[in-house]
Amino acid sequence: MTEENGTAFWERPEMVARMAERPADRRLVQLFAGDGVFGDVHSAWQPGPAPRLLDVGCAGGRNTVWAAQQGADVHALDASAAMVRETRKRLAAVSGTDAARTRVRQGRMRDLGRWPDGFFELVVALGVLQDAAGYGEWTETLAEMSRVLRPGGLCLVANFGPDSEPQGRPLEAVPGERFGFAGFGPGNRRLVLPDVQDLDAEFGRHGFTRAVPTEKVRTDTEHGFRTTLNALYRKGPAPGAADNG
Repeated sequence: MTEENGTAFWERPEMVARMAERPADRRLVQLFAGDGVFGDVHSAWQPGPAPRLLDVGCAGGRNTVWAAQQGADVHALDASAAMVRETRKRLAAVSGTDAARTRVRQGRMRDLGRWPDGFFELVVALGVLQDAAGYGEWTETLAEMSRVLRPGGLCLVANFGPDSEPQGRPLEAVPGERFGFAGFGPGNRRLVLPDVQDLDAEFGRHGFTRAVPTEKVRTDTEHGFRTTLNALYRKGPAPGAADNG
């Protein structure tokens, strides 16, 4: 859930509890069930009974644990030691202590080197990419997520949008930092915030195509609002795409 960008904040017990208590992401639930717009995507994906899933920025484990309960072969990563401990504790009740210890790891979002090429069928990156320590780490993480996904694998993404005004005023672009914005929260939090078109384009540079149209959702905050870009990408061309080779 976190990187250098505000790490101490995510180590707080109240934040760990808050993240752990949240229900699984609704889009993840719909994807597993093949509901709604994910019907055709699920059919083409063909994940099998125990898809390998990587939860990048797992926070308190809400999605990791839910996916394990559905029979997924789960692995998870977070920069926060407290979040990792909580996820391991909760996953142990489903998969056992040994599996929880070895499959939930502490590390930066780009630190996916322990997993081989094409290992996963689904990578989940919900609310984590935005906290990269600049565009360099952000794009390195995209490259690594693409590497560990099998061809045809899916990547479920949520990233805040640059038009957010959580404090009731526009964010400030950070000079010289691609997609860099400041002012999102306490401590003048800096985030990496591409807009919808740039998000799609950046994932496209790493071999992804949209599995469903990327959407922007607005949510009210105490002092303003934030926007979230919800995306689902497929590694490689869409099924049935013309072969230009």
